[in-house]
Amino acid sequence: MSGTVSKKLKFKGDKVKKKKKTGHKTTEGDDGLAEIESGNATDWIFPSNILEVTGPAFIILPSKPLTCLAWDSVRQRVYAAPITLPVAPEGAEELSENEIMEVVEPTDMNQVWVVSRLSGSEDVISLRSSSGTFLTAAPSGALSASTPSRGPLESFSPTLSEGSPGRPTFFLRSNSHKYLSVYAPDVKPAEGTTTTKYELRGDIESPGDMESWKVKCQREFVLKARIEALGGPKGKKRTADGAGYVENAGTLEDEQERNRKYQTWGSGVSVVSHDDRREIKKARKEGRISEAMLDRRAKLKHDKFC
Repeated sequence: MSGTVSKKLKFKGDKVKKKKKTGHKTTEGDDGLAEIESGNATDWIFPSNILEVTGPAFIILPSKPLTCLAWDSVRQRVYAAPITLPVAPEGAEELSENEIMEVVEPTDMNQVWVVSRLSGSEDVISLRSSSGTFLTAAPSGALSASTPSRGPLESFSPTLSEGSPGRPTFFLRSNSHKYLSVYAPDVKPAEGTTTTKYELRGDIESPGDMESWKVKCQREFVLKARIEALGGPKGKKRTADGAGYVENAGTLEDEQERNRKYQTWGSGVSVVSHDDRREIKKARKEGRISEAMLDRRAKLKHDKFC
């Protein structure tokens, strides 16, 4: 007998676990965290605006040396985790800050937070840890991530701040209208070490340098957000500042879409008229758009078969 025989028993009726392909990599799950665990993370890039901050995120803190927002599920604490810095190529000097920012990526599951938004509140986000719990900012400023569901204390409002070109920084404001910050307590480093221990807090009244955090997201989710911003939901598109949507009412595209939706019959016959768009627009303002479209459909069908 040739070949390798699988020793795993399979029974009739067992569901086959499908794998989801993202680009040239194969992962399991729907939020990209499995890629981090296996060490095959996709490319991480800097979003250009608030709406592109979505999906798995790597939050870089403005400390020296660099640290990132992380969650220790064993000790139940949110902390500033040291970042593994890339090594300069052989024969080259140390990498510049710009080069480090471009290539630095998370190396542990605890350093990844999945950004999500509730429907209808695009300016408010929540941060889910790798263990499925949400980042919480108490009114006192204490940060934790042990809550399995999100509520007001798990809601944050990101605002764009000035940063390097291509790498914007963000302020994270909690539900208590306070900002998340990283700071170095007045404690001397342990003997024989020069490493500064940073801590996190969420009670800063006005943002500054230590509240300006950089965020890198997985390329797949950033590009998906950019595509959505260009097209948006059906019949709508994003505003220039990305703050919301504007309906393309009264345009030729709107007319064609409404004809396809309300006035096709038979083998998909659709008639687009340019003469009565003003009448349809007036009916929309008066709140009788459905009746007007039905009357128009009946008239078009009558004209066709007469």
